[in-house]
Amino acid sequence: MLLWTTIVVVATAQVAMRTPTLRFSASGGVGFLFADTGSDLDGVLTTAQTDQLYQSLRRARHLSGDIHYLFKDQYGIGIKYIFHHTSGEENEVLVDPGDNLHFIVIDLRESDYLNFTGLSFGGYSAVGKQKRIGLTSSLSAGYAFLRSELSMIGQQLLITGGNFAMNAEIGADYRFHPNLGIGITLGTFSGYFRKVKITDGTQTQEQKLDKDEQYNASNIHLTLGLRYYIN
Repeated sequence: MLLWTTIVVVATAQVAMRTPTLRFSASGGVGFLFADTGSDLDGVLTTAQTDQLYQSLRRARHLSGDIHYLFKDQYGIGIKYIFHHTSGEENEVLVDPGDNLHFIVIDLRESDYLNFTGLSFGGYSAVGKQKRIGLTSSLSAGYAFLRSELSMIGQQLLITGGNFAMNAEIGADYRFHPNLGIGITLGTFSGYFRKVKITDGTQTQEQKLDKDEQYNASNIHLTLGLRYYIN
């Protein structure tokens, strides 16, 4: 009985670790924006605080999910979704309003949300004797939507925009079960927003940003997540 059980387990393992037909991925991690920002707010006297705010806005929380249909054993096509969020705030920032009489103290807050959905071309290559490790890669192109919430000098602003964007990733999966695994991914996202809508609660206006004012959402990210395979 033990001999037959061993044979069945070994045979199952050999068959189950073949390249999957469908690969589902859900990951979470951290990102860092490439944009080099600085204290460019007119009248700000405590620039160290705004520098710290901008550095906070460069660190992102990153979530992603995708599904790929693999054909010819190694390459496939699918859909990629990405969400990342950055935020920062600084209190009691000293500002010179330019009237040569007063200084004002303000609180600055900003939260930026980005959603991306695109067509993805992916690769999966199993390595090792038992084929438990899979090397992965993907290149995605699609549409990114930006939502930025700003608060300063008692005013609330909502900025929205959309544009074409791309994402590229490489990684590795470890399959601890024929249908389940964990994976780590290193990726880079490229996206710029040149035209936005600005709403203050009563009025909405469209604005085309100059080159040095464009919102740069490009970033590098590292994520860890679960994988589900269908053979």
